[in-house]
Order: sequence, then C-alpha cells, then structure tokens
Amino acid sequence: MKKLLFMVVAALVAVTPLYAQSNKELRQISKDAKVAAKEAEKEGYKMLEPGNLESEIAKHITRRASGEVFEIVNIVTGKKSVNMAKSQARNNVLNEHAESARSLVQGRVTSDMQDISGEQAENFLAAYERLVCAELSGEVRVSYTLVRHNKKENTYDVKLVCYVDYEAAHKAHLNALNRAAEQQQLAQKYGSNISNWIQEGFVNRIVE
Repeated sequence: MKKLLFMVVAALVAVTPLYAQSNKELRQISKDAKVAAKEAEKEGYKMLEPGNLESEIAKHITRRASGEVFEIVNIVTGKKSVNMAKSQARNNVLNEHAESARSLVQGRVTSDMQDISGEQAENFLAAYERLVCAELSGEVRVSYTLVRHNKKENTYDVKLVCYVDYEAAHKAHLNALNRAAEQQQLAQKYGSNISNWIQEGFVNRIVE
C-alpha cells in the first residue's frame, strides 16, 4: 500500500509541477483515485493502457484540479471490437463537444448577426461545428481507457477519459469561428465580433 501511494504521489508531482498540492490535497486525490479504481473494477472494467489504474486516475484528477484543462468522457457499449468502440468513443467526444459549442454560438449569432439570412446563419453554424471537430482533434489527450468484455454477447464496452488544455481549446474555437466566417464571407464584417466573443470568455463557457 505504501509503495502504491508513493507511486501515485510521484506521478502527481511529475504531471503538474506548477500545481502545488498540500499534503491534505494529495491524500484526498489518492483516496478519490482509489475509490474510482475500485468502482471501475467492480463494474468489470480494466485499463487498456499499461500501468496502474489508480495511478492514472490520480494523474487525471490532478490535471483537472490544476484548472488548466477540462475533462471529456464518453462511453460506448456493445461493440464487436475494442478498436471499434474506442474509435467511436473518440468521435463522440469531439462531436458532443462541437454540438455543445454550436448551441452557445447560435445565441451569439442571433444577437450579433441579425442582418444575415437564416440560411447563411445555418451554414455558418454548420461550418463552425465541423471545423471545431477538426481543430480540436489533435488537442484531445487520453488519460486512460477502460474496457469491459461482455462475454455472453462477446462484445466490448469502452469508457474513454480525456482532457483538453483550456488554452489549446481557446485557439481551436477561435480558429474554427474565423474559418467558418471566411467560408461564409462574413469575416470582414463580423471578424471583430468573433474575436470579442473569445476575449469575453465565451470559449471558457463552452468548454466547462
């Protein structure tokens, strides 16, 4: 037990040297990681990556607690192969984030772009949603992957636990908005509006 706790603490220090945890915080992270690991094992999940699940969960909790990243989790069930389930889970992570972003951008389009047609607004939003997926694709980092084999059906469930850096997400959303505006020939007229959305903390509300 002491050896495992040492591994967890060492991992925390290695992952986020700028985020200084107190001994109390370290103990709480270790406790939370232990509970989460036991719960996953109880549900029949095993970690796909090599290493210790409790340690990887502790790393993820520490990243999240640093305030520099946000978490995205997706679960896919009943697939014939692990790779198929993992691939779909990653696509879902991007698509669900993009859909959430689109719903918030839509309100700003309605209030700040009142003189464009409904079709042009829809095209702009559709382009933005598509481009957010492309921009964020390389920024999504996997903390760990949980896999469960359903022996009776011979299928697999996958739980993908990811994180994205806030700063990287900020840039991704700004690039996606600007590219969508350029494609719909709205950049010259509304470029400053789009930049203001970002500067006002709009992206932070999207990714939380």
